[in-house]
Amino acid sequence: MVLAMTSPLVHAQASLRLTGSMDAGIAYVSDAGNKSGHQSAWQAKNGDVNISRWALTGEEPITSDLNALFTLTNGFSVMTGTAAQQGRLFGFQSFVGLASKRSGTLTLGRQFDAVVQYVEPFALGGTAYGGTAFAHPYDNDNLDNYTRTNNSVKYSSPDFHGVTFGGTYGFSNKAGAFDDSREYSLGASYHYGGMRIGAGYFQFNHASNLATANTGGSEPAGAPFNADRQRTYAVGGNYRYNDALVGLVLSETRLDNATSINNVADTAISLPHDKVRFENAEVNVRYFMTPKWHVSANYVFTYGRFDTPTGVRYPKWHQLGLLNTYFISARTDVYAEALYQRANQLEGTGIQGAQISNFSRASGANQFVAAVGLRHRF
Repeated sequence: MVLAMTSPLVHAQASLRLTGSMDAGIAYVSDAGNKSGHQSAWQAKNGDVNISRWALTGEEPITSDLNALFTLTNGFSVMTGTAAQQGRLFGFQSFVGLASKRSGTLTLGRQFDAVVQYVEPFALGGTAYGGTAFAHPYDNDNLDNYTRTNNSVKYSSPDFHGVTFGGTYGFSNKAGAFDDSREYSLGASYHYGGMRIGAGYFQFNHASNLATANTGGSEPAGAPFNADRQRTYAVGGNYRYNDALVGLVLSETRLDNATSINNVADTAISLPHDKVRFENAEVNVRYFMTPKWHVSANYVFTYGRFDTPTGVRYPKWHQLGLLNTYFISARTDVYAEALYQRANQLEGTGIQGAQISNFSRASGANQFVAAVGLRHRF
């Protein structure tokens, strides 16, 4: 939908758009985990590939090169009608800014960091070719964009002969505690012919969802980890060869004094003030069978190191994913996906079983998910 608006003082035409997508399906989970142990489940699910959302975006020309813009995006559940992102009205994203073709774009609000912007497109999690269930364990590197940055200023450069770069800074807003729940990130990408590469880094200080958290900071309620500091490094790339796109992503997340993992589909996982490290390696492929039919698959290996009060633990995760998508119209597709995760050497970490993103954790080391769904864009 496009609404054209004019003002007697400004003769240039402005625009307002309502867009969005809806994703719903049915899933089988081999082990949904409970007090009785292993138990499978059939579930009606929302957003196994992409979180359902609607967005208002607007743009107004100021000069021949400069535009004012805004975005308000609300995530929600198709199945229940409730708001996502801890019940926020525009929790998916909300920002306002200025965009120049020559100088770049500057925005302020609740936004994604540079790792999401410059590295996520090379992973399957967070994209239309894999999405939510394909996230690395607990979305520890934010390549499924679980985490947003509140109170942030973001800069994105124009394209300089294939090179783009940018970054974010999220303010603490707390008097006398400049770094309490602040965030900053940097990233860059390069493309040449069929090759694209990108790299990014972000850091959160005192990310927390506890009652004692700085709720005016860059990431209050909804923090994926309670930790004194979270640092994530990521690099990725892909190469197109005829109808195939092959990708590789490497990332590492380090947590200092971590007390819980919160990005789970059930209760948080308690940690006893651990020093934690996740190292992720993903290989993926996207193959376009026809313009309407594409298949994507990946393998992810995650190596963990948990420095606990009782010793060092080295958990490991193996995850395989396959997504088959067919467009029945220009804006509607049906999909079928299958994922398998095996979690090894969890003893002493506080983690009790495998857990594919968007599903309850298993009672054992293995979890298998098969789902069919429908997506519609408007």
